[in-house]
Amino acid sequence: MRVIFLLFLMFSLGCEKIEKIFLEEDILDRPPSKRCSECHTKIYSQWKDSRHSVAWISEDFIKKTENRTKTKCLSCHAPLEVKAVKKPELRNKLREEGVNCFSCHYRGDTNSIHGPYRVFSPPHYSTYDPDYISSKICAGCHEKTYLKWKESGSVKNCQDCHMPAKKERLIQKFPFTYFHSKKNLHNHSFPSLKADEKDFLINFSIKQNFILMKIKNIKIPHTIPTSQQGSPKYYITITGYKHNKKILEERFMLTPKNGLEPKKWKSFDLFVDDKPNKISIKIDRKLSWSKKKEEILKKDFYFD
Repeated sequence: MRVIFLLFLMFSLGCEKIEKIFLEEDILDRPPSKRCSECHTKIYSQWKDSRHSVAWISEDFIKKTENRTKTKCLSCHAPLEVKAVKKPELRNKLREEGVNCFSCHYRGDTNSIHGPYRVFSPPHYSTYDPDYISSKICAGCHEKTYLKWKESGSVKNCQDCHMPAKKERLIQKFPFTYFHSKKNLHNHSFPSLKADEKDFLINFSIKQNFILMKIKNIKIPHTIPTSQQGSPKYYITITGYKHNKKILEERFMLTPKNGLEPKKWKSFDLFVDDKPNKISIKIDRKLSWSKKKEEILKKDFYFD
């Protein structure tokens, strides 16, 4: 019954009059993101739990920027407007919301909310923007990761991995929820995915007391670990055994500066007094904001 009434209203008044009736002008004045939750409940709840929402207030950011005195880092942690392949300006209000709804979706030049769909949304003006299905929208802040992704030639974009989508209603508030059909609702928690064994190719070769280990990032289309300014780390532990007796243990640390680039071998030289018949490799990661390591893979190699 509600849908029938809504259709009758649209046909009798027309879209322009509907827009005037339902327009909520304060939405176009960059209010707190909580305002968006009235209609976009699911998207807001995902964003609220994301790293983007705490970008300005996270302890790691405050520490790394020496209490926000390193000004080159600030604008990406509280941006005014995020645009394709362009570093944003630092906004003046609501900085504690970090990268908020209006950072990414509001444009002053069009006075409208931008997104990846052509939609009729009377509470505010909406503009279809193809940049939202392109990795370019991420490039202004995640420049280093974007350049490595571009170099990899991957057919997947940033959103495919870090904003996985499900068919759902973009709006949860009546009557607007029925203004358009279900669409791909992209996850606004921006998950930092975890690599596993299938993402790497590992080779060992042994000649007398000389061991060469080679590892290649074969599936992740950017350097791992990756970060623009943070300090995530990968820890590689190599342990050698001769008849179940440990004869070797070496550790290596990877950072965004010397990480595993897409489809490129990285080599590590090791020397031992005796040739092992088993080598174990373990890889852990520690994200910038985490105090704990996470295991990525653990694998054994056997030799005659």
